[in-house]
Amino acid sequence: MTARQAACIVGILYLVLAAGTIHLTSNGRDIATVWPANAVLLAALLDRRPGAWAGVLGAGFLANVAANAAMRGLSAAPLLFSACNLVEVVVAAALLRPAPRGEGLLGAPAVVGRFIAVCGFVAPAISGTGGAATAWLLFGQDLRASFATWLLSDGLGLLVFTPFLHALLRGEYVRCFAGKGWRRRAEAAGLQVLTATVAYGVFFVAVRPLLFVLFGPVMLATFRVGRLGTQLSVMIIAVIGAVATLRGQGPVAALAADPREQAALFQVFLAVLLLTCLPVAAALAARGASFASLAQSAEALRVREAELAHLAATDGLTGVLNRAAFRDAALRAMRSPARAPVSLIALDLDFFKQVNDRHGHLAGDRALVHLVRVLRSDLREHDVLGRVGGDEFLVLLAGTDLDQATAIAARLRDGLRRTPLVLDDGTTLLLAMSCGVALHRPGMGFEDLVHAADMALYREKRARRWEAQHA
Repeated sequence: MTARQAACIVGILYLVLAAGTIHLTSNGRDIATVWPANAVLLAALLDRRPGAWAGVLGAGFLANVAANAAMRGLSAAPLLFSACNLVEVVVAAALLRPAPRGEGLLGAPAVVGRFIAVCGFVAPAISGTGGAATAWLLFGQDLRASFATWLLSDGLGLLVFTPFLHALLRGEYVRCFAGKGWRRRAEAAGLQVLTATVAYGVFFVAVRPLLFVLFGPVMLATFRVGRLGTQLSVMIIAVIGAVATLRGQGPVAALAADPREQAALFQVFLAVLLLTCLPVAAALAARGASFASLAQSAEALRVREAELAHLAATDGLTGVLNRAAFRDAALRAMRSPARAPVSLIALDLDFFKQVNDRHGHLAGDRALVHLVRVLRSDLREHDVLGRVGGDEFLVLLAGTDLDQATAIAARLRDGLRRTPLVLDDGTTLLLAMSCGVALHRPGMGFEDLVHAADMALYREKRARRWEAQHA
């Protein structure tokens, strides 16, 4: 929607509300006792930068002039009343900006207090001075009575209607509904149906004034749905109550015979209802935000603890388990009958010192990382790999007997032999490793098992050196 289209929609809605309330609550000369039209402009301005207010204010001004001219006739009054209304809206918008985006206009208790002060007194009092003077000068109305009527009608109009219209224009109701599961949607809809049913009973069925009953469903909507539920419930009550009061039915019509007094009383009730429940909704939202923040902090702490535990358990260069963490994993496997038999492979790179001496320690580090990558590609998912020394590694094989472990060791040697390492300068290193295999037997501790695998590793190295010397 373009800015011009939005301004046109605001202007049309303002015209309808302004003309309707003047017709229903004014004799054409005095000030209307109900004035929700300014809430339309205020709701539209709160999410706009002051530099973008001109179009909305212009549309509101023209709509105000047209409504006053149609209901009160052509005179200076429409221009003066319109100017006063625009001053009111601009003052309220300036004092309430910026509207909180994450939590809505009335999402925090402190914001509720500021909203009540600005819309209920400050802005209407400023505009009411000019509006009452206009009614006194042009229509001969009592100055004090006109000011009181303006302050009451405009203040209550802003308090009651702005929150709902602001949330509606921002699309909060659509996002809220779309973000809920079907159970929460059904619950929210059911609460509004309950509010409408109770309101119908209070205004059309009950023979006694039972306005206090309406606090029940509205408060229930506040606790279950939040601020948006409160605002929508109050609007539902406003529509049903307005229809009943205009037809001379319901508790408000029973309290006063004058339609203007009825309108003022009904608006006061709506404001009390809204401003009683909204601080509760804001407090609940603030508490919910605190709980959410605590949950996020706890989750971040758990993630950090997991990261620290991972760092403490792994080798910084290769990413495999360090000796302490590998020992813990081995002890768990050795103590679990379900994981028997348990075998261990001890391995290291052949002539690793020569790699460091000829190509530098960086190449030696690259060789170790390359070795781990090759080993992981050939090991099973549940096999455990750890680095226990410079180029010394251990592989824990749970559920693997000695023959199977020996075959796995041979496969690992062949895999490394078939996968040369290419250094950054293009040098190709053909790496080789030696392996020793041992089987865990009853009564053996971790160090005993490692010693047995090391002895097997040394025997293999001696056998390979003897073969090389006598080849």
